[in-house]
Amino acid sequence: MQRFANRVALITGAASGIGEATAERLASEGATVVCADVHSHGVEETAKTLRERGAEATAVVCDVSDPDSVKATVRETLERYGALHVLCNIAGILKFAHMHETRLDDWNRILSVNLTGTFLMCREAIPHLLESRGVIVNTASTAALAGHPWTAAYSASKGGVLSFTYGLAIEYGKQGVRSNAVCPGSVETPIHDAFEVPPGGDRKLLYRIMPFDKMRGPDAAANAIAFLASDEAAHINGIGLRVDGGALS
Repeated sequence: MQRFANRVALITGAASGIGEATAERLASEGATVVCADVHSHGVEETAKTLRERGAEATAVVCDVSDPDSVKATVRETLERYGALHVLCNIAGILKFAHMHETRLDDWNRILSVNLTGTFLMCREAIPHLLESRGVIVNTASTAALAGHPWTAAYSASKGGVLSFTYGLAIEYGKQGVRSNAVCPGSVETPIHDAFEVPPGGDRKLLYRIMPFDKMRGPDAAANAIAFLASDEAAHINGIGLRVDGGALS
């Protein structure tokens, strides 16, 4: 399939995990991909891999929590390729802690990347997506849909992303821009590498959010993102699609 032929996709968080997998998936289906991430080496490696596979791809170092960095990323995309058709907001950070031990600077940093970063990217991209009648796919989480232990800041940020996406869908849908979110759960990515149950935490609290089959890799989420970004999802606007192996069923 070449569902993204002649389309330009800007993907944040593209240095690893779901962002990298999404960049690979869209590129394999014909997209021109702008890979954005704060990690310069990783994002360069992603773009290099895509080019080696025959895709048109560019790496941009971008801190999504910085308005100037976001503006520069969208500007470079337009200057290089002349249009923007797909925006995938996947950049995110996570830190586990008991809520009452969560530091304010950690809370603010997580919200600034996960929620404010999504807002900044959308704010900058929407004028151009209106021109192309493009698509936004944001990354929320099952943490936006049900209680998760030790993720107060992360859960709040992803709940905000989901509500924000609903607002975008109703505000811009009639103008031709679709906005949806994926809600991954039980998906193994580098964001979880530092996971440890906090001291005194009950590991049994995790059992209710385990999948029926098994943990899956980033491709599980990337497949859903690619579908929502494609014309096959032309009649889908304003949803949060769970990709969690039935964990919250």
